[in-house]
Amino acid sequence: MQPHEFIEDHGKVLAHFGQWPSFHDGEIHRLVLDRTQRGTDGHFIPAVEIHLRGWIMTSEITDVGFYKLEHDSVVHFRFEEVSDLELDGLNHQNVLSCLGLELLYDSQNQLAGLEVELEHCFGLSGAFRARRARVLTVTPFPGVVDG
Repeated sequence: MQPHEFIEDHGKVLAHFGQWPSFHDGEIHRLVLDRTQRGTDGHFIPAVEIHLRGWIMTSEITDVGFYKLEHDSVVHFRFEEVSDLELDGLNHQNVLSCLGLELLYDSQNQLAGLEVELEHCFGLSGAFRARRARVLTVTPFPGVVDG
């Protein structure tokens, strides 16, 4: 299993982008820490929601000398049962080098969750573990037209 396949509804991302993007140079537009929802046992569920802008970079060069980007969009992720959260460096842009995902296994070698690393390039960075994850939406970035 690829790490992104752990994320429920990851197919929304694959359908939109045609592949799983690296989110290289992607920007974190919004990050929400939430503990308002309760599990069936009544305990609160710590969660992290991330709105992450990403695209597919082609090898084509635009008229102004930049690589042509396709499918410029914002992916809204929700990670639940979060632990070991560390965040640092919020600023006005929050560019990632990549969204690092790694599968986690328990002592019986059973799949137990996902480790998420916000590998920074400029601004926000961080890492956490989540027992559940899902893609809520994939929305084209406002004002951007593919093609």
